Amino acid sequence: MSELLNTPVKQPNKIVTQHNNLINSHFDIPTVQLRAFIYALGHIHKDDKELTHVKIPISALYTSKGGKNFKQVAKLASDLQEIKFKIENLGADKNGQVKRTFASMVIFPTVTYTQDSKYIVTKINNDLAPYLLDLKGNYTQAELEQLLGLKTIQAYRIYMLIKQGQFKDKPTTISYRELRLMLGLDIELSDEEARKQGLPEGETVQVIKYPLFAEFKRRILDAAKEDLKDTDMAFDYKINKRGRNADSITFSLIKTIRIHLPESGKSSKLEASLIQQELFFSPTTNPAIDKVTKNAIRIMKEKYSFSDELIDRYIRLLDPVVITKANNWFSTNKGTLSFTSESEWFSKHLENKIEKNKRQL
Repeated sequence: MSELLNTPVKQPNKIVTQHNNLINSHFDIPTVQLRAFIYALGHIHKDDKELTHVKIPISALYTSKGGKNFKQVAKLASDLQEIKFKIENLGADKNGQVKRTFASMVIFPTVTYTQDSKYIVTKINNDLAPYLLDLKGNYTQAELEQLLGLKTIQAYRIYMLIKQGQFKDKPTTISYRELRLMLGLDIELSDEEARKQGLPEGETVQVIKYPLFAEFKRRILDAAKEDLKDTDMAFDYKINKRGRNADSITFSLIKTIRIHLPESGKSSKLEASLIQQELFFSPTTNPAIDKVTKNAIRIMKEKYSFSDELIDRYIRLLDPVVITKANNWFSTNKGTLSFTSESEWFSKHLENKIEKNKRQL
C-alpha cells in the first residue's frame, strides 16, 4: 500500500465524460467529496482500458486557503469510502418485459493519504468502469474547471441534468418525485424496510430532506439557478402542477449567442450583438435565430460527429451563421484541400476563426 503514495501527481484532462445512467444515479454527498470524484474523473482518458489510481492534492478540494491537518484529512479519507451511488438500469427479463434494476456501488473502496496531509491517493471502484470507460453513446461531457467551480452538489446535479438535454429539440423535464430521488432527498425502500420505518401502507419512499416544496424550491432550484447563472448551463425553470401539487419541473437553458441584427435605418449593414435568449420554445425566442442555431448544431453533430462539449464551445464562441457558411465553403472546396479527416480539418478551421476573433477584440 505504501507504494501508492509514490503515485505521481498528474494534470487532469480539461473534459470529463460520464454515462448518463451514472449522472442520473441517486446520491447526495458533501461538495468536498464531490470534487474528489470529479477530479478523479478528470484523470480518465478516452483510450483507457482500466481505472487507475489518482493522486489528488488536498488543496484542489477546498476553496478556502490554508492546509488541512492530519485529523481532517483522515476524516475525509474515511468519508470518501462511505459514498455510494444507486444506479438504475433498464433491461428485459426472460419474458421480454422491461425491468428496472438498481446497483448500489461505493465510489472509492480504498483511500490512502500522505503523512504531510497534502495528498490522498485513491481509485474509482472498478464496478463503475462500464459507466466511465469505452463509452459508445448515451454519455455527457463537461469541462472539469466548470464543475470544480460549482459551490453545491445540487448545482452540479442540475448542471449535468440540463447538460444531457442541451442539444435536444425540447427542454428537460423531470418528475418532482424522480428529481428528489436523484438528489438523495428521498430514498426508495423495499416493502419490508418501509414497514420497519413505519411508512403508510403502500408507501415506499422515505423523505430525508426538505419535505415542503417551498423549502425545496428555495434550497435546491433557486440556489442552483443562482450558482449556475454565469455558467454555460444558466437556466430558468417552470413548475408543472397536477392539481395544487408540483408534478414535474421543466428546465430551460438560457443561452448567450452571437447574432447579427440590422442597424436602425441601415438595412444594408449588420452589427454584432450579444443577446440572452431562452432556447427550447421560450415565448421570447426568435424562430429565425433558433433555426440558424439548430442548423449549425445539426451540421456539427451529424456531419462532423463533434462531441456535445465541442459543439457547445463553437456555439458559444462563434456566430452560428459563420459555422454554416464555413461548412458550405468546405463542402464546395474540399476537393482542392489536403486533410486526413473532415472532422479534424473543420474543427481546426473553427478554432482559427475563434483565434482571429480574439485578436480583433
